[in-house]
Formats: sequence, C-alpha cells, structure tokens
Amino acid sequence: MMEMKKTMMVLMSKTHRVRGRSCQGFLLLLVLLAGVLQVPAQGDKRIEEIRRLDRQVNEQIAESERVEEGTGVYCNELVVNKRDKPWPAVGIYQTVFKFYYTYGDREKNPYPNRLLKITVTTRRSARQEYAEYLFNPAGQLIFYFEKKDQEDAPVERRYYFFSEKLIRRMTGQRVVPINSRESLEAAKLTLSEKKKLVDVFLKSLGN
Repeated sequence: MMEMKKTMMVLMSKTHRVRGRSCQGFLLLLVLLAGVLQVPAQGDKRIEEIRRLDRQVNEQIAESERVEEGTGVYCNELVVNKRDKPWPAVGIYQTVFKFYYTYGDREKNPYPNRLLKITVTTRRSARQEYAEYLFNPAGQLIFYFEKKDQEDAPVERRYYFFSEKLIRRMTGQRVVPINSRESLEAAKLTLSEKKKLVDVFLKSLGN
C-alpha cells in the first residue's frame, strides 16, 4: 500500500512538470490509481472476516471438547492405520481425519449436517503434516491451512477463498502472487481435495 502511494505521488509530480499535459489526462490517471489503491483494502476486509470466523469456529470446537454436555458441535473421526502397523515403504504412518459439524437449516433437516471444519493430521515416518479446511455457513471453503515438516524447518501455507476463488495465498508471513501458475494449480488441488473430503463426510452421515 505504501509503495502504491509513493508511486502515485511521483506520477503526480511528473505530471505537473510535463508541459502541455491535459487536465483530463491527469484526472484520468488519478481515478485509475485510486481504483488500484482501493483493491487491497477491500481484500483485507474479506480476509479479516475469514479470520474472525476461524476464531469463532475454533472456540466452538474447543468448547465442545471441554464440556460433556451437548454444545451443538459434533465430530466424526476417521483413522487410517489406527493400530500403527508398519506401513509398506514408509514405516510409521497414520492419518486422522476429523469432521466438525453442527446444525444447518433445521426446518429442512432436523439433524446436524453443516460442516464447520475438517482437520487432517498425518504422521509419516519422522515427519508430521497437518491441514485444516474451514467452511462458511453456505458450505463453501473459505480457508485452507497446511503445515509440513521440511528438512530445515516446518513450512506453513495459508489459502484464503471467496466464493471458492483464491483471494490470498501465503507462505509463512509472505504473500504469494495469486495469479501465478503455481498458485492457481495449488488452489485447484486444494478445492479438489476438499470435494473428496466432503464426500467422505456426507457418506459418514449416511447421505
């Protein structure tokens, strides 16, 4: 944002120094730059709303796990290799899927069926992997988080979606261009994996 403002000031200064520059052209330049400067602010509001919803869902899940009485949040769990048997070509391997859900439109369905979040925890030999899928009330994926052990240090990646379109991608604290081929392919893969997991969840409900 600061870089864009600096660019705008420089262009304004140059525009004043150029003789014969029309006032209309100058005003057009200001309008175009103003539109560009507003884009990050609009995006930030959507990101903040996603983060707010993530905090809210995390609190609901924590409360449901702490209190024995019903809180309206349920969890289905699927464990791959539950008894930790040696896995071919890997050794130690286990994946735990957790599907957190609550009530949706109770007039249409009196039973809980609305996904809140999916977590995937994997132990693969000496490495750990973790992923989260966060859903809005409409059932759309709005946030994906993954953390994977690498040789040097764990790597964290975050994907923010609006209407299941990627609006921000981060590696650690660094924002990555969302229109790069790598980002587009990563978003496509994430949405594909989400669809598979949602299918598993629906089957666990008998749907």
